Amino acid sequence: MSKIAVIGAGLFGISAALELSKKHSVDLWEKESDILHAASGINQFRLHRGYHYPRSENTVVSSLGAQRSFMRDFGESVRTNTQNYYCVASKNSKTSAENYIKFCKRNKLEFNYSKLNLINDKYVDLCIHVNERIIDSKKLNLICHHKLKNSKVNLLLSSEADPSIFKHYDYVINSTYANINSLVPLKKQRDYQFELCEKIVIKLPSEFKNKSIVILDGPFMCVDPYGSTGLYLMGNVVHAIRQSNIGKYPKIDNKYKKYVNQGIVRKSPTNFKKFIESTKKFIPLIENAKYVGSMYTVRTVLPHKNKTDERPTIVRKINEKVITIFSGKLGNCVQAAYEVREMIDNYSI
Repeated sequence: MSKIAVIGAGLFGISAALELSKKHSVDLWEKESDILHAASGINQFRLHRGYHYPRSENTVVSSLGAQRSFMRDFGESVRTNTQNYYCVASKNSKTSAENYIKFCKRNKLEFNYSKLNLINDKYVDLCIHVNERIIDSKKLNLICHHKLKNSKVNLLLSSEADPSIFKHYDYVINSTYANINSLVPLKKQRDYQFELCEKIVIKLPSEFKNKSIVILDGPFMCVDPYGSTGLYLMGNVVHAIRQSNIGKYPKIDNKYKKYVNQGIVRKSPTNFKKFIESTKKFIPLIENAKYVGSMYTVRTVLPHKNKTDERPTIVRKINEKVITIFSGKLGNCVQAAYEVREMIDNYSI
């Protein structure tokens, strides 16, 4: 039995801690006062099957391959009553409607041609109903708390880890996402693209009930049910990103810092009007949206991947003690935990 520190109680850190605690002594370090406080608790909560990534078939394969393990461990958090639609824009889409259908068929992604009254056909070449689901964030939080409580994981909340703790452990699992380089030796640090993202929370008319709508493939947007709250989340490829930098650490202006990872903030700088203005030609009824608030977090992706929009999950050996988990999509969390376990069990790190 080894003594292991997992640093970062997002979904990837929690999954790794739960898996490793079956054979090892595990401390799960989290600097915030609760789990799932950062990007794991502030995102679009889509359980991706690949529809979102027509330019990265590696991401499709990864998402599909991880689906079964996620559903087994966290399936009760997945809503089954949503209707999920993908539309391809008539102009400025990086993928044509014809090629998108070929992409779906090639990857065995189920779909039905659809006509959705909410969509303005003048601006889309394709609308399909797809087999994809939305995660209920509140249920996910409850499930994670329940699993941790009933496991042997020692959860250390409000506890910020630094390299000085490494000497107390046989292995250290770094799953700190946007802060991944803070626990990596300088020579092993990598550049990432850090994006300060604004997620808009809104109220919508009853016509939107249980509907998830994604407009592809370029500078477009999406609207999704926000768990079972009756509210909705808006994402936007252009207007959601308030700041972006490539480097070792995120750079955030002082005017935003107090809003980051604070849940729904009702009085904050917001691009709400720009979200609505850019969406209304595709979804005219979105003009009736009522602003509830915004959530800010830092999304971390590999740099220079705009051509493919690739979102891999990478489990990486740093040295004989430290493993990092660079997390891509939420649905890959259990699969990543298995990779970490295999590294440690086989002493192949």
